[in-house]
Amino acid sequence: MNSEQVRIERLVAGGDSLGRLADGRVVFVPGALAGELVDVQITQSKKDFARGSVTNIVEASPHRVEPPCPHVARGCGGCSWQHLDNSQHMEAKIGIVKEALRRTAKMETLEVREGGHVSPTASRTTLRMAVDVEGRLGFRRANSHDIVNTPVCMVAHPLLNEFIADVRVKGASEVTLRCGAATGEIGVWLHDEEGEDVPGATITGLPSGVEVGRKSVVHEVVHGVKLQVSMASFFQASQTAAEMLVSEVNEAAGETALSGGFGMVVDAYGGGGLFSATLLDNSTKTTLIESNPSACSDARRNLFDYNVKIDQISVEQWSPQPAGLVIADPARNGLGAVGVETLKLTDARRIVLVSCDAVAGARDIRLLTDAGYTCEGVTVLDLFPNTPHVEMVSAFSRNA
Repeated sequence: MNSEQVRIERLVAGGDSLGRLADGRVVFVPGALAGELVDVQITQSKKDFARGSVTNIVEASPHRVEPPCPHVARGCGGCSWQHLDNSQHMEAKIGIVKEALRRTAKMETLEVREGGHVSPTASRTTLRMAVDVEGRLGFRRANSHDIVNTPVCMVAHPLLNEFIADVRVKGASEVTLRCGAATGEIGVWLHDEEGEDVPGATITGLPSGVEVGRKSVVHEVVHGVKLQVSMASFFQASQTAAEMLVSEVNEAAGETALSGGFGMVVDAYGGGGLFSATLLDNSTKTTLIESNPSACSDARRNLFDYNVKIDQISVEQWSPQPAGLVIADPARNGLGAVGVETLKLTDARRIVLVSCDAVAGARDIRLLTDAGYTCEGVTVLDLFPNTPHVEMVSAFSRNA
């Protein structure tokens, strides 16, 4: 296909850059930065858009840096924004959120605030790594099944980096590593690409005392609360990320709502009980909704002395009950129309929505607004440094 010189306009959701071809079509280009003039080889051409790859940087952005991790040059796809100066990551992510609000939610005037950002190094306490043909751990190349061996990971917590290079795996295609930054505990789970156990899979090179298996657990301390986290349960990528997210949800919800002053609290997509355990008094009437069995098991342990009912069911299948506050932290695809309708039927005075995808988050903000809620603002957090992933916390109040 042909090649064109393109001026890059901005970074977009997913991390690619966006420019325009001579015929006016949008072209998406990975690896380029806003303001750069680049030579682009077109790799896919559609009626309304194209995709391409950078063959030469004619004019570089002042914010372009040499990736600090040597594995980037070898093709590791784990951290796709290492060529962008860390000081610019938050600005870029806020730009992505604002564009999603403009295009998807049609809400250009909504206040978007800057939240916290996690250190770009030595913070990740959970890693999902691939296993190469020699049994070594690594990460896949971008848009590929090829594996780049990474004996040391720049973003990994030191407890994990101590043994990544020594590990050898047989029989499993992926490994999840997790540590408790506050406790020093380490857990390992061998599985396939679908997250299923692999009978007979083995691992060597681990430190003594490491628990292995789907049901192994580590403990982490967040907001002064010790939490059980099983290997098959979702948890934030780092202890710092969990702390920052809890603080933002706390501020967005407000003391009255969290204390049960408006009525029952619903912790939707509640996982192992992160928000309930850290933000609620143990006497506050609460319903936690979670479909993952492992996470529900953790929640029962973490909330054993709380006034909480744990419903092991999807939010979309749950029968709504009257509530004063709903905290919702759905997966990347967000609430969607069915999830929003479920939350609406609780008639909650306040809703706090955590979104980990800018476009899905913007869509849900629009849906909640149409359902009779006012969005008071959005806070953007950078919990996944060196990547384009964003986290949004949005606060809503019910219209009178």
